[in-house]
Amino acid sequence: MLDRTPKVFISYSWTSKEYQETVIALASRMRHDGVDVKLDVWDLKDGQGKYTYMEQCVSDNSIDKVLILSDKLYASKADKRKGGVGDETTIISAEIYEDADQQKFIPVVMERDDDGREYLPVYLRSRIYRDLSGKDYELEYKALLRTIFEAPTYQKPQIGKQPDWLKEETPDAIYALKEASKRISLLDLEKVKKTAVRDFLDTYIEAMKQFYSENCDGERYIKNFSEMKAYRNVFLDHIAAISENDNFGSIMADEFETMYNTLYNVDTFNLGASSCNNDDFDLFQLHIWELFVCATTYMLHFDMYKDIHELLVHTYFLKTLPLGNEFRPYDYTNFRFYSKMIEERVKPQLPEPLSNKYTLTGHYIVSERAYMPIYTPKAMANADLFLYQVYNGLNLEQLMGWGAWFPTLYVYADQNHSIWQKLCSKRFCEKVMPLFGVETVKDLQKAISKCVIEKDYRYQGTWHGASSILTWIKLEDMATLP
Repeated sequence: MLDRTPKVFISYSWTSKEYQETVIALASRMRHDGVDVKLDVWDLKDGQGKYTYMEQCVSDNSIDKVLILSDKLYASKADKRKGGVGDETTIISAEIYEDADQQKFIPVVMERDDDGREYLPVYLRSRIYRDLSGKDYELEYKALLRTIFEAPTYQKPQIGKQPDWLKEETPDAIYALKEASKRISLLDLEKVKKTAVRDFLDTYIEAMKQFYSENCDGERYIKNFSEMKAYRNVFLDHIAAISENDNFGSIMADEFETMYNTLYNVDTFNLGASSCNNDDFDLFQLHIWELFVCATTYMLHFDMYKDIHELLVHTYFLKTLPLGNEFRPYDYTNFRFYSKMIEERVKPQLPEPLSNKYTLTGHYIVSERAYMPIYTPKAMANADLFLYQVYNGLNLEQLMGWGAWFPTLYVYADQNHSIWQKLCSKRFCEKVMPLFGVETVKDLQKAISKCVIEKDYRYQGTWHGASSILTWIKLEDMATLP
């Protein structure tokens, strides 16, 4: 295994802005995982020759690996020796044919054709590749990292220490969670499946208890927040496992209500306590906010607008304080959370530029909490912004809440594109009508007419605030196209 930071150059085609964002997300994740990634959007400077830059990166002996990200356009350009891809192909193929280090160049399939065949240039079709085009993304990504770090999957492990859970009465929490999630997918009977879903939630809440800490300092808080990511990922797998259930949105709403009332409750951790510090529950409220944004991200990814409607218009009966038994009806904005621990205690103690971030919470989410391929930084930021944009159109004024959802991540959301631009299409209007609970374009226009910009919804010092639906579409332009 390498005892230094490996250097990697990524060769790809500028197929589309969306595809480029996918490549950037992959490169960003790899840098977070300890790989010094060379990418044109970061390293190619104004005035620098593209061909010279590519040749230096491919031929540089300090570059450990060259990842060749191949989609349909890349394969076509490589075979035709066309454009920048053609230039890189000429350099790379020459290196390969001249018996250069055969392990230096790693083909990575990013797209397949309708028959499932991978898009690869002719000169690479005989080589072993990694596949980031489908459902095995996580396994393939880990295998790719192993190759880069020269840490093969099948290596003799060192003898470690005895696991702590052997000394306890309960099994490893992550293992128990995964087993509970697995039981859901194996069951077909609806009634039994509902029982398995609740069993998973109970197991998940039990696992969360280990992160409770009274008078937690900033260092311990961030450590717990980081360790909770593995559990969060199991919950996101759970979302996928139950997403085909009828009334999926309502099921998720019930789970959030149960989780909030259990984790925002001192009796869960200290039965019979007569007092508590509200900051001791900051971490759990932040966690529930993150899960709510992720659930919305998942539903948006698969255009599940009816389920989003069920999630957002649900009446949530929630505890008003962690101590006591008062419950009140709230709308979904009660899950929106500002972490005083992160923003007011941790951030001021950090060096620049972290101490100057508009939102340190948002920075952590987009830089450290991605879970590919669905939960990309951009997708999570767009979902958080979405929760703000639709609020006024859902007619939730009769419920208690905080007003429109403040989108913590809006500064990281897409500033150039939005799903709301598609409202010029009648077909898209019909697709999103269930989101607002309407059945005609006229009623949809009426709902969206309320979705105006809240001028105060911005971070201090920013030149732009959170965009509204009407930022992207005029009411008179809705449904004017097929």
